[in-house]
Amino acid sequence: MSRQEPFQEITDTNQTDDRSAVIKPMNRYKTTPIRWLEEGRIALGKLTLIAGDPGLGKSFITLDMAARVSRGELPRYVPSGMTCMDQPDERAAESHADPVNNAKPYAGRLVDCGQVVLLNAEDDAGDTIKPRLEAMDADLTRIHLFEGVVQPMGRCVNLTQLDTDIRLFAQTLKKIENLKLIIIDPISAYMGKTDSHNNADVRSVLAQLARLAQWTGAAVVCVTHLNKDAGGKRAIYRAMGSLAFTAAARAVHLVSKHPDDASKRVVAPVKNNLSEESSPRVYRIDEGRVVWLDEDIEWDADSIEQAFEGSRSTPSAMEEAKRFLEEALVEGARKSKEVLEEAESQGITASTLQRARQALGARSFRDNGIWHWVFDSFDKEAPLGAVRVIPESERV
Repeated sequence: MSRQEPFQEITDTNQTDDRSAVIKPMNRYKTTPIRWLEEGRIALGKLTLIAGDPGLGKSFITLDMAARVSRGELPRYVPSGMTCMDQPDERAAESHADPVNNAKPYAGRLVDCGQVVLLNAEDDAGDTIKPRLEAMDADLTRIHLFEGVVQPMGRCVNLTQLDTDIRLFAQTLKKIENLKLIIIDPISAYMGKTDSHNNADVRSVLAQLARLAQWTGAAVVCVTHLNKDAGGKRAIYRAMGSLAFTAAARAVHLVSKHPDDASKRVVAPVKNNLSEESSPRVYRIDEGRVVWLDEDIEWDADSIEQAFEGSRSTPSAMEEAKRFLEEALVEGARKSKEVLEEAESQGITASTLQRARQALGARSFRDNGIWHWVFDSFDKEAPLGAVRVIPESERV
């Protein structure tokens, strides 16, 4: 079946001068499964939002995603030795898919290599975007930069505005076969005259963008910054502009520094309306490439936000949390859940205790699937019952 015209609905025709409503019983709709660009994290045909402060590598993540799509490394797993050119059918690919909980990011080869469209308002194509993609071994023939729109009788390319140019954008995308990914970085630069703090205005534009995603079948990934007003807010309220940005996206991911290692970054799920909550992922940027690390991290998006919010607690509260943690872990590693519960019973909040753990250099590790806390002065294996060696200077 050929594609419909941009945003054309399959409905009964209206032969009157008045508007008409469309209503259908649910049995007329075809049941379809969610299709994933990245299993459990980024869905095809849906909106995804990636939020974070400047300088953390959000654009590196999206370009890394584009490079992998262009090479055929999406999370549909097929037998080893098979490449994207082999084109197995979808059922064969699904029969070899790893379970979500056991799958490693990008561990397999894609059934087919996909096309990517970039909208980037902040980086130069020649000196930044292309060199980064080349460093990531991208297939540049499959990645396209949507530069903008030329007005009638005009010579200047204007930045695409989603409030007025969405149909032209859709008609252009129609020409690209096997489109898998559309990246808009940042989304705020493409909202046109839309008031980014007005829920109704933002919803109107993003509804059209959501229809575009559904119509093309491609994943639409929008990048945004965080607002400056942390103020103890949960991560879901930190995206810049109206809450409608977060509400319209089917999945939202927070990019931040690693709370325990400044050389690393974390991508933590904030919300996901399409699957069970996925675990945070750790990465670093090494020589222009994104290196995904096979590491567990105990922090979730909210606890990361609280850790970097600043010292909201008074000095006495922080010192009290430090003293409590010193005593709680003095005889070795303990389950973090137990320590947090004990702290709460003494009036110490989880966020204050997490900051105290950072300040004291205590680290977290997993033992049989259960998180524990221990001081770095213990043996690296952190056996239960190990004794902390207290320097003489700290002894009473």
